[in-house]
Amino acid sequence: MIIEFDPAIEAFKREVAAAFQSLQRPEWLSLDPECEAYLAHGRQMDLNLIERGWYTLHWPREYGGGTTDAFMRHAALRELEGYFRVPTFGGHGRYIVGPALIEFGTPEQKATYLPPIARGETVICLGFTEPNAGSDLAAMELKATRQGDYFVANGSKLYITYGHYATSMLLAARTDASQKRHGGVSLFLMDMDLPGVTVNHLPCLTGHMVNEVHLQDVHIPASALLGEPNRGFYHMATALNFERSGLDLPAKYMAQLEDVAEYARQTGLWRRSSIREAVGRLAAYLEAWRMVCWRVVMLQARGEVPTWEASMAQLYRKDFNPQFGKLLLEVVGPQCLIERGDPRAVLAGRVEWYLRESFNNHGQGGRFVTRNVIARRGLNLPRD
Repeated sequence: MIIEFDPAIEAFKREVAAAFQSLQRPEWLSLDPECEAYLAHGRQMDLNLIERGWYTLHWPREYGGGTTDAFMRHAALRELEGYFRVPTFGGHGRYIVGPALIEFGTPEQKATYLPPIARGETVICLGFTEPNAGSDLAAMELKATRQGDYFVANGSKLYITYGHYATSMLLAARTDASQKRHGGVSLFLMDMDLPGVTVNHLPCLTGHMVNEVHLQDVHIPASALLGEPNRGFYHMATALNFERSGLDLPAKYMAQLEDVAEYARQTGLWRRSSIREAVGRLAAYLEAWRMVCWRVVMLQARGEVPTWEASMAQLYRKDFNPQFGKLLLEVVGPQCLIERGDPRAVLAGRVEWYLRESFNNHGQGGRFVTRNVIARRGLNLPRD
């Protein structure tokens, strides 16, 4: 499969690549991706993207978006963001919540949230997963009961990225206990400073910081309800579908693979055919993954909804990670475990982070859950 872009898109890609090369800082690659210094770079990069008109390029023009070919430009931008490992900070608002507001928000909600999202002033986290509802979000238990002009919410959300920085949360809560599974769930745009909201930090093995968010008798204004009541699960699926291509991921991993290949050349390990073959195999795998991601983009550009195709892109990530971790151990050996700050750390400690990240196969559902989605939606196989 060969992807050929319109000359205008190719010119845009060259413009973006030149901009990222000029803005890139060596410290991006030697900081933990959730530390304050890295996120400060992310905030600054968001402002640079806003200044160039690229931050909400994929939004409709009336909400600050771009031209008629903006969707393809945005996809190319995301791929280059991944390859240059550009730090950004407001991704949930920019890619998921903003488009969801445009799709089914009220005029008041759009006026309240879209401008600050587009200016990079609002950080929004996603309140979906719970202690007993991870891969199976339909099992969520957090309840929000209507009381006059408010919904009173009680329960917990778990593994919430950016929860310790967020000003708002896109919260999924069960509002009708008589409906089971996918029914009876509603979405809310909840301010994180409401009384009764408690955030506890949970550092991960990968170096990321996630959070457990407790809600105790939190009074959420009824005006914060996003979309139809009790249809939140389907709205949630739509919201997540806005950012399904994941083009930045194979590009990011290709840059990491190039780091490891260069290290092997410098240390003489490149002479080993097993190393060259492993690098070549993973490079081919990443290119196949990239093609699947572009297929998702093409479907979205035509107004179609990618279902199993998006799950295929997720499966490529889950299958790539352990293979990449194995290559790191083969090329670098025990020095993979030396962290940033130690003079003996390989590639300023980036390899140690690459290894930890290779363990991350659980996000957005485990491998078997993802394979089941592909089997049912792509191959029309029965559940049993």
